[in-house]
Amino acid sequence: MDAANQLPQTPEPSAAASRAWRWLQVFGLLAAGAVLGLAFAAYGGANLLLEFTNLRYCG
Repeated sequence: MDAANQLPQTPEPSAAASRAWRWLQVFGLLAAGAVLGLAFAAYGGANLLLEFTNLRYCG
């Protein structure tokens, strides 16, 4: 009777799969940072940041 109530055991992820997931996250964050950096550079870099700062404090 106890055997019918037991849930199937799920295998734990292997160390290699965990490591691969971590590298995927690292590369994803690096790619997002590169996209943000390129977008910032495309819109004028520091000039855009200064304009936003002036709008906040003077506008």
